[in-house]
Amino acid sequence: MPRKKGRKQKKKPQNRRLSLVERGQVSGMAVMGANNDEIAKTLKCTPKTVREIKKKVENHDTLKDLPRKGRPKKTSPREDRTIKFMSLQNRRCTAKAMNLKLCPTFMKNKVSTSLVKERLKKAGLPARVARKKPLLSLKNRKGRYEWAKNHLDLIEEDWQKVVYSDETPLTLFQWAGKQYVRRRPGEEFKDECLTPTVKQGGGKIQVWGCFSWQGPGPLYRVKGLMDGAQYRQILKTHMAPYLKKYEEEMKCEVVFQHDNDPKHTSKVVKRYLENKHIVVLDWPSQSPDMNPIEHAWKILKERIHARANKASSLDEVFEIAKEEWNNIPLEVFRDLIQSMPRRVKALHTARGKHTKY
Repeated sequence: MPRKKGRKQKKKPQNRRLSLVERGQVSGMAVMGANNDEIAKTLKCTPKTVREIKKKVENHDTLKDLPRKGRPKKTSPREDRTIKFMSLQNRRCTAKAMNLKLCPTFMKNKVSTSLVKERLKKAGLPARVARKKPLLSLKNRKGRYEWAKNHLDLIEEDWQKVVYSDETPLTLFQWAGKQYVRRRPGEEFKDECLTPTVKQGGGKIQVWGCFSWQGPGPLYRVKGLMDGAQYRQILKTHMAPYLKKYEEEMKCEVVFQHDNDPKHTSKVVKRYLENKHIVVLDWPSQSPDMNPIEHAWKILKERIHARANKASSLDEVFEIAKEEWNNIPLEVFRDLIQSMPRRVKALHTARGKHTKY
């Protein structure tokens, strides 16, 4: 039968576990003559809960939980805390190594490694893959924190006036992280269920690139090992024309960003930038998490990996990279630039330590 419009349904009381104090209130109200419904309404529980508590007092003369049936736990609460404390002391200690150390010294009963894993999971300490981040010295942390303080007031429009640049390696066989397949038992060595590997990725090239609020900039293939002289030539023939064009579009002074790599800070490069009156953004050392182009490189490599027609030579790798770089949607680059205020704020909050970016 359909429910009438405008008629509110009564909210049913929650069937919840009462504390010892609340159980005492149930017992006291029952002695005073209150019925089950009145007690349940006062304590916001179900009448069934009230009946069970009264029955427990009548049959066992206690308000506490009765011993449960079944096999008792192999570890006591104190032993569980010991497992948790030992894991917090050494985050890289495996459950197997912990078990070998615990059993003869701290544990009353012999336990399995799987039980130690279970206790750690219940303590909120499951095993996770350690994130890879650059090593930060105390000097690096102080420099990153000072940089964050100095750039904390910059708004999104300020970051839109920056051209972001960096270099990245590209291999003949791109690797896109963990690969998952669906297979039946015994099919793990079928060709379609394998991820083929090649030593050193089958060869690699180094590319330099940049991007701005207007989208991707030029992509250049580095010849051999790049030094200050070659980097200066890249700036002269690729970056400077792009920067000039971007300044004309933005109708304001544009800032150039690169990190503190030795070839970026070489005398020949500094002299060129000063002579051309190019404003360079001050940048903290060991801070790839602040450079949005790192995420752009990741997107580029994923797009290259996802292509059906794979490259058969390093020359083709570069041609495919140029094509995919220019095909990355404009919104992707703009989203990365819009994240800059959040990145700086996260670095300031972390006081120069690592951030999630």
